[in-house]
Amino acid sequence: MGHPAIYDQIEKNRPGIARLKAQSVLTLLVAVCLSMAVIVIWQSWTSRQYHLHDKQVAMSNLAQTLASQAQASIKQADTLLFTLVNRLENDGIEGDRLDRLQRLMSAQRSELSQLHGLFVYDETGKWVANSNGAEVGVANNSDREYFIYHRDHPDRGPHIGPSIKSRSSGEWIMTVSRRVNHPDGSFAGVALATLYLTHFLQLYDSIDMGNNGVINLIADDASIIVRRPFKEADVGSSLAKSQLFTQLLPQASAGTGTVKSILDGVERVVGYRRVDGYPLIVFVALNKDEILASWRTESILSALIVSVLLAFLGVLGYRLIKSMQQQNRIQVELLGSQEKLLELNRNLELLALEDALTGLANRRQFDLFIQAETGRARRNQTGLALLMIDVDHFKAFNDHYGHLAGDACLRQIAAIITDHIKRPGDLAARFGGEEFSVVLPGTDYVGAFLVAEKVRRAVLAAGLQHNESPEGMITVSVGVCGYDPASETTTEELIGAADKALYVAKASGRNMSVIAN
Repeated sequence: MGHPAIYDQIEKNRPGIARLKAQSVLTLLVAVCLSMAVIVIWQSWTSRQYHLHDKQVAMSNLAQTLASQAQASIKQADTLLFTLVNRLENDGIEGDRLDRLQRLMSAQRSELSQLHGLFVYDETGKWVANSNGAEVGVANNSDREYFIYHRDHPDRGPHIGPSIKSRSSGEWIMTVSRRVNHPDGSFAGVALATLYLTHFLQLYDSIDMGNNGVINLIADDASIIVRRPFKEADVGSSLAKSQLFTQLLPQASAGTGTVKSILDGVERVVGYRRVDGYPLIVFVALNKDEILASWRTESILSALIVSVLLAFLGVLGYRLIKSMQQQNRIQVELLGSQEKLLELNRNLELLALEDALTGLANRRQFDLFIQAETGRARRNQTGLALLMIDVDHFKAFNDHYGHLAGDACLRQIAAIITDHIKRPGDLAARFGGEEFSVVLPGTDYVGAFLVAEKVRRAVLAAGLQHNESPEGMITVSVGVCGYDPASETTTEELIGAADKALYVAKASGRNMSVIAN
């Protein structure tokens, strides 16, 4: 083949190179897709955390605002109670003082919209005075939680009891109360201020808390005072086992978190804060699922967009890899075609330099070779010899046996010559017709004569039948000529001298080797 080593190496490495290119493209595509996926997931997670954190901050601010509102509303009522208790303990209620006290209580009630009423009870729970104009001396409130608390506790601070329904109006109210003492410090009764729960609910309902958000005002004992959305069954419910009281409040009086409600099982993002000066906690919460609804929509949209991009990249990468594989196949086919052309060129070269019948060098190659060798012998001052070999009586052989037999005879003689030309630098050629030539670089006429005799004897020993020859078999005549590098002999003169020696051999009876003079 033309260049077997190079071709084999290319063919051996090409599949590996093609696979490496395809693997590199595939690795790049996978890396890009994974990077895009990681970026989208990271952005989605960051957006989720931002949404939750943003609502936690909002809930914290809202809890602080509502705690301030609750503190202000209760403080106003408590201030009235403090003044009322002080008046009762210092002035008493004898005579017309009770009438003045009731007028004062009615006037004070009208000043505060959140105030349902002001009430005074004696040590037995009987009504002494009220701001609502209800009949006194009939009802008894000794069974109320606030009355029992103050009767049993000497504490003079305000007490906020559980939400109840008013006996005078039937409305839901919050109670704020203080103890009244006799001059000796014994229990003298209770001063009570009641606040409308609707005062808080109207404010809470005006705040957008979504479809499932809640706002709670909770007592320190974990009971619900008011809750939005309002359900009577929730009022007074205990949250002692909720995460607010078991986890959050023990750590801080204000903060945020994510908790699951023990009332409805909904997970919410919450903000909470204790009300300054009063045993109350404001608790606000948004449904976590509602908070994340917009985030989910954004994430799904981003995922869809990225999926489309990844699909596009996948298709593009698939087509690119297929294109590379096709290109590689085309390159292999082109390389194969190129090798075939090289082989064809080589065959053409061989046809141009090789005798088609005998496989020896042809006359053209002989001329090129001997020209080069005479030049080398002249430069290096080395020997060079030439044999001219001719088949004896070959025309008669052809006429008797036919041209096919003649061709076979020439091939056999060419094989015998080749067997005796062992050195790589020697050249055996078909000079023309039945005549052969052998060029022996680095050889003098003596060595050439010995080679000529070996070839002649080998042809004779082959025993190729030739009935038209005196010897009865094929023989050859050989002309031998040695080249003197010191002379100015040309290539043509060397060939002519060998040819003359061959002519002498022919004229002298054939089947012999003759050295040129």
